[in-house]
Amino acid sequence: MPDEEDEANVSVLEAKYPGAMPYFFSQDPDYITVKERVAKMCVTGEEAKDIATIDIAISALQIAEYLTPLMQKELKA
Repeated sequence: MPDEEDEANVSVLEAKYPGAMPYFFSQDPDYITVKERVAKMCVTGEEAKDIATIDIAISALQIAEYLTPLMQKELKA
């Protein structure tokens, strides 16, 4: 749940970007952190701290592909 500071930031962003999806506003500080870390990695070549790599993303998708039919089966039961 957003705290008071997050709620204030959401109100400002809603006014600035009407019509945008609300979840973007509550996650705005996280997006800024991700963008800064990835940009720094592009400039310096250093690994981006706490940012998933393409290998991690591929592994996550493989797990999702494995679990999807299992979960669908359980939901039908």
